[in-house]
Amino acid sequence: MTSNEVPVTIVGGGPVGLSMALALARLGVRSRVLEQKDTTTDHPKARGLFPRAMEIFRQWGVEAPIRARGLPPGSDSFAVLDGLEKELGRSPPEPFNNEGPARKSLVAQDAVEEALVAKLADFPEAEVYWNTRAVSGEVDDHGVTVTAEDVNTGRTSVWRSDFAVGADGGAGFCAKLAGITYEGPPQLALMLNTYFRADLSAFETMREVAGMIFTRHEGYDGEPYRFLNTNGADRWLMLERIGSQVDERPSPPTEAETVETLRAVLRQPDLDIRIINQAVWRLTRRIASKFRQGPVFLAGDSAHRFPPTGGLGLNSGIEDVHNLAWKLAFVLQGKASKRLLDSYDIERRPIANGNADMALVNNARFQKFTDAAVGGNPDKLDFWLKDMANHTNSIGHILGFIYNEGALIPDGSTPPPRTPRTYTPTDRPGSRFPHFWLDPERTRSSLDLFDNDMVLVVREDGEAWAQAAAEISRRRNLPILVHRLADVDPALGIGMGPRGAALVRPDGVTAWRIGWPEPEPVAVLDSVVDRVLG
Repeated sequence: MTSNEVPVTIVGGGPVGLSMALALARLGVRSRVLEQKDTTTDHPKARGLFPRAMEIFRQWGVEAPIRARGLPPGSDSFAVLDGLEKELGRSPPEPFNNEGPARKSLVAQDAVEEALVAKLADFPEAEVYWNTRAVSGEVDDHGVTVTAEDVNTGRTSVWRSDFAVGADGGAGFCAKLAGITYEGPPQLALMLNTYFRADLSAFETMREVAGMIFTRHEGYDGEPYRFLNTNGADRWLMLERIGSQVDERPSPPTEAETVETLRAVLRQPDLDIRIINQAVWRLTRRIASKFRQGPVFLAGDSAHRFPPTGGLGLNSGIEDVHNLAWKLAFVLQGKASKRLLDSYDIERRPIANGNADMALVNNARFQKFTDAAVGGNPDKLDFWLKDMANHTNSIGHILGFIYNEGALIPDGSTPPPRTPRTYTPTDRPGSRFPHFWLDPERTRSSLDLFDNDMVLVVREDGEAWAQAAAEISRRRNLPILVHRLADVDPALGIGMGPRGAALVRPDGVTAWRIGWPEPEPVAVLDSVVDRVLG
């Protein structure tokens, strides 16, 4: 038995746990990831990263390798096919109007995990222990003790940490350790993923769209088959509902029977198809009753699980990590009090509930779309193909999130109108600070300003606020960087005014905004920093 210490223990080495380790390492915080599998996933699972996740990954230096493994731009559509050679229609893709520095990428989870592991090799602050299962733990006033076991040798290690982050799925180790329960139905349906290899690169639709529904025809009269595209060439994911609470099939088909069914659905009797693996999973809508209990935090599927329709699960997890990492770093480095950590649950749990509700709406829409796809009524199909734009076009929901309370000071102003399909930028507290390019070559975004430190953004006549930031930084030994804005496009929604300022957090969220000068700017800003950092 060995025992040692590390500031943060992360239980779960999927994309959220690996992202947590990378985010902390970039902030100079050591962590240890415990993952019971022997390596990254061999199943595509989640399949898509939205602009918010991709702009975070861009900042972390992993956007390029992840995007290189994804589908081409404009592939975020669903098509209905009669076999491989006859397309009956497809939904419109989401337009991208430079709302951020990075557009979405339809990429499979296995590619994301591999890119994160490769990047972590650059950071000695992060250690990933494969084949390691957390088996027991204790929580006290000073932190967390975790006993872990090597799944191959049975050798145990005891590690002490200030904090633990659960990224280990619903009702996992960390939730049980902290005594955190879940709200919502534990199961809405039992689903089966079949991951298979077949070279379909010769078929245009299969190269160009993210999802497909195959209709019934004279050679196949069974349930409509739903496919998801993982690489646009030879690897595909087939989704089936196999029951409500249990597997309701009379008997699971053999691998050979599954291959023959796929050939019939695709109208390709001689197609070479090889089953890679299968995974049974539960469709659910479960949110943890709290995302923090003492020194234990939950992120990703450990904090929230909802239907995959709309691709909100993994994206929510990446945003959880981005929200939490800087807060843990500030507390560990003495820049903020532990009260700052309360804001994680306050900010992220309402977002998770909103994403869960949207996923349920998408799930109901997708069923209507599926029914229309096999109903034989072209007008009905056309109607639901157009409505599927509300499934895939969600940039207003993704970038227009608002934290109403937490590590911020609301200013009581009216928020911009929020619609899922349209993003309206704003510097209002609780919102993502607007993106704009800082150079003609479009290589540096305004979002790149916000990374490790608090930043005070001032307008052309806001020098008094800039000087106040310098004084507060000196007094507190707390870096507060200053960025001076020149001309501002009114479309950016920056409302601080020419003599105002906005304090922006390391995660790019505006914490405070003022549109006028004050007689005592140092005292005002000092009070603001106190309130934001606890």
